[in-house]
Amino acid sequence: MLNRIALGISIAWIIAQIVLIICFWGYPQKDDAGTHISLALRCFNNGQWYPMMEDVYSKYIVTPGLINLLILQLRIFGTIDFNAVLNLLLNIAMLLEVYYLGKKFFSKRIGLISVIIFCLLYSNLFVVLGANTENPFVFLCLSALCLIFSGKWKYVIIAALLFALANWFRPLAIIYLFASAVYFFIAKAKFYNYIALIIPYMLAIFIIGAATEKKIGHFVYQSTTAGYNLLMTSYDNANGYVNHYIFEEGNVGFIENSNLATVTEKDSIWRARSYQWIKEHPVKYITLYLKRILIVYYNDKWSTSSHYDVSVGLHDGTFKLSKESLINIVKQASLSTTYYLAFLFFFYALWTNRKKIVAVKLVFLVILTTGTVITCIFPAITRYHYPFMFIVIIYAAWGIDTLIERKFARQH
Repeated sequence: MLNRIALGISIAWIIAQIVLIICFWGYPQKDDAGTHISLALRCFNNGQWYPMMEDVYSKYIVTPGLINLLILQLRIFGTIDFNAVLNLLLNIAMLLEVYYLGKKFFSKRIGLISVIIFCLLYSNLFVVLGANTENPFVFLCLSALCLIFSGKWKYVIIAALLFALANWFRPLAIIYLFASAVYFFIAKAKFYNYIALIIPYMLAIFIIGAATEKKIGHFVYQSTTAGYNLLMTSYDNANGYVNHYIFEEGNVGFIENSNLATVTEKDSIWRARSYQWIKEHPVKYITLYLKRILIVYYNDKWSTSSHYDVSVGLHDGTFKLSKESLINIVKQASLSTTYYLAFLFFFYALWTNRKKIVAVKLVFLVILTTGTVITCIFPAITRYHYPFMFIVIIYAAWGIDTLIERKFARQH
């Protein structure tokens, strides 16, 4: 029965995404996705890959893996609109991987329940439309994890390369690499597994960085946004949100003659300003850090937000209690119902099965906790929780399965 329900929901979910892709084919994208598309088009029109020499003096180099993927699509298909189709294929692959992980380390029923939750999450339906890092990054990391858990060192090498490629899209792959090392420690894996994990990863990153250095004169293997993002969390009027206005003239992020400074020089300046402010205001930084955790996880409507989180109000983080803002809050909360229920069952599973959280079950939590800790160092928007949602989904399925088992036991 559960097999048929999971299959039916999965088919309906795929059809719904196909309908969305058809309806929004060629639809202009805004915010980060729009920026990614603009950069890809500029490079394509110049017959180059990203970054180009002129990017050395831009604010930063951002997600080179994704932008080069978009350029590749332009070269093959002549359009970036195909990216939605690719996202759909990646989404289906991730659905199967979540089922695999749930089945392998818990049970087949938990795997099937995980499939149902995955399909019912609002963001997992609309994520196919955006030219953002979420789908390719999570797909690469999930695929690598599945290979890591195979127990074969040859697959570990492939996983390491996938982690390095994922890092090219988003500098968070180190979290999954660390979790993999923890798994090897818990599983008492042979030392060569660590070598097979770390050496190919470092080698691939070096090759990416060296290739970029040969082209633009700077060793770049991932986004150079650390200083830019960190400064948004560490100045007098910081509020936890993304605030681009601080880099305008007269504000804390402004750099005189910035057009003459390279991306690495700008990054160094912004980092220095951030470190100095944090050193002088540690309590406020910690308070804002805790606030950012709430911001990252407070809803699941990010995949269709035109300006990150419309319920918050403005990019400067101000919030005015009004009829419009209240309507937005209720709307986002209603669209996040499955998301909230997933977390409810996630915490239920943590508490009820606390004595059973060992081995791989613990490794999943390592990804979630370290990922949250690192993510919230920087300014927060809700889509930043996406790379860790597969863990919440599997644990929520475990919680639902536990509840079913307990109810069945009471009846007999």
